[in-house]
Amino acid sequence: SAFSLLSAPWTSSAAHILEHLISLPLHVTPLKDLTNTRIPGPGGCEVLAYTATGKGAGGTIILLHEFFGLNPSIIEKAEALSQDLGCTVVAPDTFRGDVTDNIPRAIWLALSTPQDRVNDDLDAVCSYLGLEEGAKLAIMGFCYGGGKAIRYATQRRPDAATVVFYGKPVTDVEELRRLRAPLCGVFGSKDAQFSATLLEKFQESLDKAGVASDVRIYDGVGHAFWTDVSQIRRGEQPQTDAYAQCTSFLRNFFSGE
Repeated sequence: SAFSLLSAPWTSSAAHILEHLISLPLHVTPLKDLTNTRIPGPGGCEVLAYTATGKGAGGTIILLHEFFGLNPSIIEKAEALSQDLGCTVVAPDTFRGDVTDNIPRAIWLALSTPQDRVNDDLDAVCSYLGLEEGAKLAIMGFCYGGGKAIRYATQRRPDAATVVFYGKPVTDVEELRRLRAPLCGVFGSKDAQFSATLLEKFQESLDKAGVASDVRIYDGVGHAFWTDVSQIRRGEQPQTDAYAQCTSFLRNFFSGE
């Protein structure tokens, strides 16, 4: 699959092809036309984000995009979550201006974006929103963003709930032990990136670390099986069940249950 490119050994000719693919023109909506929030970032940079505000006393979700970058699909999800949960959803651009619909370039963006830089940008988002320790905060992400979300929680915001949609799990028990809030995990049984053995180890590590968790593996689907909100509105499965799992988890966390 395309995702196996992440671990493939590159020959010089393959590397040349990849370089060519990365340089191809993009056919995506510019970030300036998608975002509605500008946040002062570390070192004088600016973090662009999309903010969706629902009617209610819910908490705040920081929503991290997949490896294509901040795009209309993530914005639709932000709007749906904000309306269904009555909360604020902020979806920041963690690629600092880059967005693509080209898989090789997306892989390059994901591999060249260090966790520490993402952590610093998310700290800036939390500061901008006034989200001090103990705030009703959830960090949620898809694919690349799911892996960044759980690591941001363990490294910087252990008080935040975490929602991981098919992101790279953390299996180090000591790292997971830092979490002081629950975790929700959504995976597909046919995901070529994460074996059943790895996901079993993830659950075992969460249990050993004493982290309250709701990790589910949905049968018959692979990686990135929830692509757009219309799947939920049409009642497609297992997307609808996964969304219900996620929103129920967040609703309970925000209400203190």
